[in-house]
Amino acid sequence: MHLLPASLAPLHGAAPLLMLALIYTVAAVFSGLSGFGFSAIGCLSLAIVPPQLGVAMLMGLSLFTQLLSLRSLWSELRLRVGPWRRPDGPLPYLSGGTLGMPAGLAVLASLPSARLTIGLGALLVAYAAWSLCAPARLRLRAVAPNATRSFAIGALGGLVGGFSAFPGSALVVWAGLAGLGKERSRALTQPFILWMQLLGLVLMLATRPGPFDRGFWFVFVLVLPAALLGNRLGIAIYRRTGDLGYRRVTHAALGLAGFGLILRVALG
Repeated sequence: MHLLPASLAPLHGAAPLLMLALIYTVAAVFSGLSGFGFSAIGCLSLAIVPPQLGVAMLMGLSLFTQLLSLRSLWSELRLRVGPWRRPDGPLPYLSGGTLGMPAGLAVLASLPSARLTIGLGALLVAYAAWSLCAPARLRLRAVAPNATRSFAIGALGGLVGGFSAFPGSALVVWAGLAGLGKERSRALTQPFILWMQLLGLVLMLATRPGPFDRGFWFVFVLVLPAALLGNRLGIAIYRRTGDLGYRRVTHAALGLAGFGLILRVALG
């Protein structure tokens, strides 16, 4: 592999690249099925590539798979998305998330973000385990639309996303508590996560563009077909899953994503 840039010396040989492709394929299946959590599986790549490159790859590929998922599912979700301005529509969540992310980035810069991320991961694992064992007890009844609450949930997602790169956690938990069906849940979480990831990527490019060098693009282009294949497979499985099955899948995915946050801190 003499064509690899010098910064990618750990990827010398075909085996590391094949392992990366496998990790990103499984991560894309996971993301295509649940709508979030690419990093839960993708963080395993941090054991193969340098941390800065690994985080940049997770951000780039996660955004790519979110775009693919929204494009593939738009005809099914668009009727559940609008109108955007209603109290339980996407706009209040997006507005809150946009204001919350800078605060999360400030937390990342000034507080022990590793401990916060581990704490968040442990909380998500515990919530997912409990929700899978007793889902009816955790369901709220007669939840009336409320723009202030939607804004606050979005702001919490942006705050969490700023220091942990998992902005969808707050919305996924809320969708489970409110008992939303799979299309309604995904119509809220997919645009929110996509916007938060795009915003986070823009902020990272503006403040820390170093990881997005020639080595990043070299690896990105190589593994892109694997992510595309995995995403299509995940979407196909999603379409064959009912509301109850999807709720169980998202709760299990939430727990795995929490574990992935803990693992990413350990590997980083």
